[in-house]
Amino acid sequence: MFEGRVLALDLATTCGWAFGAPGSIPQCGHIRFAKPGASRALIYRNFRDWLEDRWNQRDHQPDLVVYESPMQAMLMYGRTNIDTLKLLGGLAEHLEEWTLDKVELHEASVSAVRVHFLGRNYTSKVAKQMTYERCHALGWEVENLDQADAAALWSYQTAWLNPRLAHLSTPLFQKKKPTTMK
Repeated sequence: MFEGRVLALDLATTCGWAFGAPGSIPQCGHIRFAKPGASRALIYRNFRDWLEDRWNQRDHQPDLVVYESPMQAMLMYGRTNIDTLKLLGGLAEHLEEWTLDKVELHEASVSAVRVHFLGRNYTSKVAKQMTYERCHALGWEVENLDQADAAALWSYQTAWLNPRLAHLSTPLFQKKKPTTMK
């Protein structure tokens, strides 16, 4: 049974993150790696600097890092631009290289996270607000959609690592009010 700390990353120019051990309430935050219009190279450098800063703070070192697969965006070709596709793929590649020989790395699909956290794979427009609301219902202090997405990813990963805790945030196992027959 895994008892370490998980860092979940919703990779983008503004990156949502969630951090904590399975069974805890995750710490959540977000960071903007550069101003709109900045080069990908600058975003990558700032991302790596942020990772190093966290790693060098003993209280923030993860035992495992999980990120949302950029494949969802790749499948949306035609609804996103090539620069966004390159950025998301590049952030994932930089993370993969940075974690090498440091910490275990996992990848999760957006659809798997949504099914875990919301009970089904809603469209992005619906799922983002539902995820934010669900985090608040669980008492998780998220300030925006980026943090909420990272918290849902963190919940998904920690449930896989420690299944006996899965019921804490998974809709399937939530206590439901008994229905009355009429």
